[in-house]
Amino acid sequence: MKPHKRKLFILTILLLALSLTAACSQQSKQANSDGAAAGQEQSATEQTAAGAFAFKDKNGKQTLKEQPQRIATTVTYLTDHMIALGMTPASTVKSQNEDFPEYLQPYLNHVEIIGEQGKVSMEKLLSLSPDLIITDTNSEDIYDQYAKIAPTAMLENGYMAPDWEEAFRWTAAAFDKSDEAEKIIQDYNEKKAQSIAGIHDKVAGKTLMVLRIRNDIRYYGDMDYKWLYDDFGFSRPAVFPETSADSRYEVLSNEKLPEINPDYILLINDNEELYNKLEGLGIWKNLNAVKNNQVYRVASDSWFGGYGPNAASSMLDDLNRIFNP
Repeated sequence: MKPHKRKLFILTILLLALSLTAACSQQSKQANSDGAAAGQEQSATEQTAAGAFAFKDKNGKQTLKEQPQRIATTVTYLTDHMIALGMTPASTVKSQNEDFPEYLQPYLNHVEIIGEQGKVSMEKLLSLSPDLIITDTNSEDIYDQYAKIAPTAMLENGYMAPDWEEAFRWTAAAFDKSDEAEKIIQDYNEKKAQSIAGIHDKVAGKTLMVLRIRNDIRYYGDMDYKWLYDDFGFSRPAVFPETSADSRYEVLSNEKLPEINPDYILLINDNEELYNKLEGLGIWKNLNAVKNNQVYRVASDSWFGGYGPNAASSMLDDLNRIFNP
């Protein structure tokens, strides 16, 4: 090959190589750019998924775009559950005796009242613009009204559970918080064991009656208070009510009281007028618990209306105050 042709050939090869290098570089930059864009898109998708909030209720699974900030609860025990699970509501119902139950008041600063349990004000609820309403099957007939205001979780009626722990597990499972619930139940059981250790031997063999004064005189048994007898060592009086989820208490006549005649009475008083009349009766005055000043008032909100971990813990506090001061 002649010298000038050889130079031309080499120059052509060099130009072709440079062209290929530039093309590869451009493709690499484009690939990196596309990869970065894809990575950003994937990251954004993951971020959206991470920020979403899902729950599963009686109507199946629902997913919200983000974590709810303005939760409304329509039942007191569900308020207790959500506080324990770290989802304190922004609005809820008041109790029958207080704006909020005493045992929940420390957690409910600046929380709005939307009515009473079973009597929620839809106008008030609507004005607060909740992003999630939590109710139970007691409100099944007005679910559609709630759902028009905000996404609504309708849970199983916790009062039908055999105990508050199971009711709490139902709620926690609906919001994928079962692990948190088990830790809370474990903490409660440790506190309960300490209470039992301080009380059991002091009351063993002594009969206990759980009595509620409402529009009548109600005697409660194992459906709600089995744990007092089986765990703490109180004895059941010889006359003891047969109870179930459908019949949680026995209505007593005044004349039945001497047959029960307990050593201790835990009194839930929701009718002061009726209780004052009862106190004036000789039948009442002659009961062992009354004569020995062993009638102890406890709060209706926790001992009757409470069905969650905060209520249960406050009941332990009451027992410690009364029987292990």
